[in-house]
Amino acid sequence: MKKIFNYILALGMLSGIFTACVDDINVGNAFLEKAPGVDVNIDTVFNKAEYVRNFLWSAYGQLYCTYTSGNMMNGAPIDVLSDSYHCYVGWGGPIQSYYPGGLTEDAQDTDNGNFMGKFSYSTKGLGDVAGGRVSIYETVRKCWQIIENIDRVPDMTDTEKSCLKGEAYTIMASRYFDAFRNFGGLCLVKKAFPVGENFTDGRSTAWQTVEFIDSLIQCAVDEPGYRWNVPDADIGQWSGRLTRASARALRAKVWMFAASPLFNNSEPYMTYTKKPTGLENELHVWFGKEDPSLWNRCLQACNDFFNDNAANGNYYQLVQPTSQDEAGYRTAYRRAYRYRNDATHHEKIFDAHPTQLFSSSVQDGSVSNGWGWGWNGWTIDCVRQGGQVPTNELMECFGMQDGRNFPYENLYGAGKNPNGIDMFADRDPRLYETMVVPRHDLPAGFDYAGQNYNDPWVGGCLQNNSNFNSNADDVASGYCKFKWFLDYKGGSRYDDEYIGVSYIRLAEMYLIRAEAKAETGDLRGALDDLHVVRSRVGLGRLETMNPSLNLTSNKENLINEILRERNCEIGAECGDRLYDMVRRKRQDLFTKPLHEIRIYRLDDAGNRMDGDTQYKAGEPWPKFEYEKPEIVVGHRVWWDPGYWTNKWYLDPVSRIEIQKGYGLTQNPGW
Repeated sequence: MKKIFNYILALGMLSGIFTACVDDINVGNAFLEKAPGVDVNIDTVFNKAEYVRNFLWSAYGQLYCTYTSGNMMNGAPIDVLSDSYHCYVGWGGPIQSYYPGGLTEDAQDTDNGNFMGKFSYSTKGLGDVAGGRVSIYETVRKCWQIIENIDRVPDMTDTEKSCLKGEAYTIMASRYFDAFRNFGGLCLVKKAFPVGENFTDGRSTAWQTVEFIDSLIQCAVDEPGYRWNVPDADIGQWSGRLTRASARALRAKVWMFAASPLFNNSEPYMTYTKKPTGLENELHVWFGKEDPSLWNRCLQACNDFFNDNAANGNYYQLVQPTSQDEAGYRTAYRRAYRYRNDATHHEKIFDAHPTQLFSSSVQDGSVSNGWGWGWNGWTIDCVRQGGQVPTNELMECFGMQDGRNFPYENLYGAGKNPNGIDMFADRDPRLYETMVVPRHDLPAGFDYAGQNYNDPWVGGCLQNNSNFNSNADDVASGYCKFKWFLDYKGGSRYDDEYIGVSYIRLAEMYLIRAEAKAETGDLRGALDDLHVVRSRVGLGRLETMNPSLNLTSNKENLINEILRERNCEIGAECGDRLYDMVRRKRQDLFTKPLHEIRIYRLDDAGNRMDGDTQYKAGEPWPKFEYEKPEIVVGHRVWWDPGYWTNKWYLDPVSRIEIQKGYGLTQNPGW
């Protein structure tokens, strides 16, 4: 059956047209610079509905997904800059550039993938898929051309024209938002400019940028043909098409970021010590004041979404467990985060399709980002060699099955666990879907590479058996990643269904609304929204199971718990943990050294076992001791006292782009 992203690379069907008209409508490199071509003009493209649709699909191919080569850093997902994952790959961008403090404005301009920033401002290297960097402005150009020209397509209904306009506005708004949370204020392109015309008034303020993004979303919402959801009868073919729900959800996410302390503060996160061009202005990265009412705008955007969803029969719903046990909870969570919407499950509101996730023949043959790569390329190579390894801090984020937070902070160290407590037992089921930890008697259907147990301790199967795990770097921290991958032996479960990586799903909408409610004083309402998400995996109410946190009255504690819950629920999906740390200015989390885990099997006398300590089926489950050494490989310089600087909240802007002279400025500190 056809899928939407078959069309992204199905530009081959129109290869003559899109090769010929690359210059004229700037499908390809650097629309800001390249002169128009003459072989096929814009009239040709907008004279046939099929051509226009394919042109829009190519813009879909540039939606942001952290698990494609377009995320920079030589394939390492951006989560490895947060406190949840760490990159051990020596050739990865984090170890080469970010961790040692080597990222500079010049590094942004190099073609060396090791030194690329985590997000690209400029378009570079599109002829080389492995190193291609796609600017937001290429996508913006495509979307404006569609919006401005689609009304003259002769063989397309007005309803479809309106729908495609809504999709184009939403794509454009999402790409501006991607850049906004990495750079701050942007140069705003408000139409498709002819070559040679002055296309921008220079860099806009952060406030002008967020209002412009909001205006694009409003244009999408106002399109009368922009449907709330893809009909179930069509979802097999068109899963992933954006909808009015996508636009409404994006608005809530935009205002959550905007209302947070990074920009919305009584003072800028950093000031300029010098202004090389004389154009630098703190208002490019700051709203100029703190305005608590911005959280009301976020809350209103959330309420608009939920009200619109109710008016449309509550089409978007959380995937629910079919049984109230670990297997049921894990299946529901996996369906929610990993797989595309189908006629039964409608949790994803805005997603990207890296459909060559692995090397499977099951996948539909399409290619993420439209350039022939997906997780089958740089990212899978990087992650499988230790490019995204969970930290002990991530493990501790997950609480207990009954809803209590992690209670075992004092178990680490020789002799600290005299009773041999298994701290991985009876945990939040999402832990087991996120990372591989010691487990006994796994539920049927949740075996790990054919085993109904996991023994990833020192000397255990995962770390000691090369036939089981050919890449020891996968478990460099003592943990290995399970989310998305599901397996590390032979790819037997990589490819079980079509994948959809969430940019926003319904669980996050509850979490965004919870944060907005907490910030506007409705702490009990925030806890109710949290419980909607947590109850999907059987957790007890947070405030009931953790009374010492006083969550019905302590706003600061509640905000921290919301951020923790976001990490458990949507971590490693679209870089949200990193962006949460950035927007909340969590210097404390950035500068706190991160840890690995060393799990030691104990013998009957309570002594640590040496050598081959693999578990054998039928044995009593062993007791353990735990150590949590600080990470050494890829030491992050901001862990060193006095090294942190707030400039790292935003990325440097490419020097090459600044030198083009159209009013772009550098961020403070770079």
